[in-house]
Amino acid sequence: MECIKCKANMFKATLAGGVHGISVYLKNKKKGLFESERQSTVSCFVCSQCGYVELHADDPQKINISIE
Repeated sequence: MECIKCKANMFKATLAGGVHGISVYLKNKKKGLFESERQSTVSCFVCSQCGYVELHADDPQKINISIE
């Protein structure tokens, strides 16, 4: 993958939080008490030159509530 800032090569990395074992994910939910929450894991990419960080939803269709 090419960096959008400086065009250098980007590598895949793991984005970690403060609690070990907790993965990063995106979530989306329609309004309403009985609507279920939708989730997608996230991939992280880092530029080897400038350090720019880019996040990608692994399965964006899972969290897109407008396509129903």
